[in-house]
Amino acid sequence: MRANRSGGYVFIVLLDEEREARLLADLLGDLPAVHEDSSSVFVAPVRGLGFFADGSKQAGLDEWWSSSVRGKAQPVFLVQDHEELPDWIEGLDGFFCVGVADTERLALYTAYPTALAHIGVGPLDYVRAVLGLLEVPSATYEIVSEVAEPASHPYNGNETPALAPFELLASVSAGSSMTQLPDTRPVIVSSPARQPVTHRLPGWLRRDSTRRAASGGTDRELAGALTTRGTTIVAVGSRKGGVGKTSDAAGMAIVAGSVLDQVGHRAAIVDANVANPDAWGQLNLPRGVATVRDVVAALTSNREPPRPVYASTTALACYPENRETSEYSRTDIIRLARYLRGLYTFIVVDMSNRLPDPTVGPDAAAAAYWLEQADCLILPTASSKQDFNGVLDYLELPELPPTVVAYITPVSRRNREHPLIKRYLAAIGQRAHRVVNLPDEADRIRYAGMEGIPVQDVSPRLRSAYRALVEAVASAPPPGR
Repeated sequence: MRANRSGGYVFIVLLDEEREARLLADLLGDLPAVHEDSSSVFVAPVRGLGFFADGSKQAGLDEWWSSSVRGKAQPVFLVQDHEELPDWIEGLDGFFCVGVADTERLALYTAYPTALAHIGVGPLDYVRAVLGLLEVPSATYEIVSEVAEPASHPYNGNETPALAPFELLASVSAGSSMTQLPDTRPVIVSSPARQPVTHRLPGWLRRDSTRRAASGGTDRELAGALTTRGTTIVAVGSRKGGVGKTSDAAGMAIVAGSVLDQVGHRAAIVDANVANPDAWGQLNLPRGVATVRDVVAALTSNREPPRPVYASTTALACYPENRETSEYSRTDIIRLARYLRGLYTFIVVDMSNRLPDPTVGPDAAAAAYWLEQADCLILPTASSKQDFNGVLDYLELPELPPTVVAYITPVSRRNREHPLIKRYLAAIGQRAHRVVNLPDEADRIRYAGMEGIPVQDVSPRLRSAYRALVEAVASAPPPGR
């Protein structure tokens, strides 16, 4: 690791317990090897998985990062193992030093080249790992495993140590040995009987009706915002493919269905991608269920429409499309929209990758008719010029409903901070109701679709982002038409 960087390192301490985090930071700060590499050590104001996953804290963390961390330093995150931590490692800048409780958890991190897992969650365990990362010879430092004066200096993990942090390490010359410390310098170390710290899930991750979301609201609060807003049709469109349109539609529908289920309401997703219906793969639906064409045909004939299939929750109805469908008239769409409004509080419509235009073809016409019925528009985009220009072209259309742009954030910090990208986002932000950042999980979403895994199970970051999209819709003003 040492030979790969010239700008030094910044060690970000993310241990959950405040005392342990401070102790580890002090220990690292006293290591000459850290100073030799022009490194800095910080205790993050938000630690554990929340440093990456708690969306309500990201603005404050960004401000803290920009005022504290040097731009050229390589970040090293010192963090305890968590069930969902591997989902955050892939694609993030920096190196992860992860303390785990056993060899079984240790094996989970071998697939990640930027992660080094070690057994042990105490401060000294991380010190040893950092020395290994810095390629410091083992003889340079000796971490003593016995306490010189245990009666005077207890430390069992529940009390603040009485000694200064530098007294935890003994520095010796390379190649020398140290069999014991002078009696005048007692050393405090982790007790052999000390138990690993139990990581408690953040409240918003708990699967109950009152869990607090990354944005700071509970499921019931979000459900209340949706029901107060009234029945909402959310059209999800794009000018080109490859920007996550169908994944965003499915993820939003699943989030909405889950939270509305708490208050006795329901959500629906409608596949309106006439040219290439693909809700099957994203939602892992069975074959042979009632389609949009079946419902429209029943409504046209004044018959009772067939019951929909449900996915993820009984509060989410799914209306996939028939691949043999040719086209829909404006009357068909109006009739279907009215029918759905009578049943569901939140309706997500996955449209074709076309600019809406009744004169161009069946797919563009269907998009135009659905957009006339929509109360909110979601425009997904990646970070290429073609993607951004496609969003700006869409935003030039007349009489659009309030629009939320779902922006797939580049993995590379260099790309995220590129001046051209910032100019595009500024132009988009002036015309859209809100821009919501989504993690770049394209490969994992594609593989999930191939394996029949529902899109909401791809990663915690995506679940959080989909919820943010639903919250943006809930806060959008009513259409101005």
